[in-house]
Amino acid sequence: MEIALAPSSVYLDHLVRSLRQKELPIRVIAQDVSTRTSGAFTGEVGVPNLLDIGVNGVILGHSERRRFFGETDEDVCDKADLCLRAGLMPIICFGESSEDRKSGRAFDVIKTQLQPVADRAGLLREEGIYTALFLAYEPIWAIGSGVVAGASDVCEVTAFGFDGFTWPERPKFLYGGSITSDNIVEISACDKLSGFLVGSSWLDPRSLLHSAQKIASVITEGSLSKRAH
Repeated sequence: MEIALAPSSVYLDHLVRSLRQKELPIRVIAQDVSTRTSGAFTGEVGVPNLLDIGVNGVILGHSERRRFFGETDEDVCDKADLCLRAGLMPIICFGESSEDRKSGRAFDVIKTQLQPVADRAGLLREEGIYTALFLAYEPIWAIGSGVVAGASDVCEVTAFGFDGFTWPERPKFLYGGSITSDNIVEISACDKLSGFLVGSSWLDPRSLLHSAQKIASVITEGSLSKRAH
């Protein structure tokens, strides 16, 4: 089992140094990255900056970035392109809103989000660039709403994401909706799921430990890929 932490950008350098000093096998992930790699863009943190301090990867296209900062599918593709070229691991978030789901458009929305990523990955692979991706299913309707996605919902979407597109390398799927120690085992049974992208509910060390122990037991039983996040 692998663990990665994604703090605010101001804590990235300190966390990388602390983990190295303690020799802990934990990766450090940024919550976003700029589409710019050079030049004067005040306030932006670019791929070269993340590489300089030893960050391992970047979360891209989080629902909050899309909602509050107007991040588009094209922006996500451009950022993923930069990360893959630089050797940073992209974790690309995708998912539908409650309105999309109620209107029967969930899979159309997901296709709109993932197709450009698959196309860009194919072009990069033609250039000889390794395009291993993590894709995090983040159903907006199941985040902070009190509504919990069922295992069947997660299994259906991750299977669609896996089989419905042409990927040059097989992506690994994470679940990024509401996850607790109560539903983690059931969701872990999804065939195409490799791990989880969790939020504030896991900041409590006891909750984290309890859930991690459950994930470990699932891995031991063989239901979840041996690369959980």
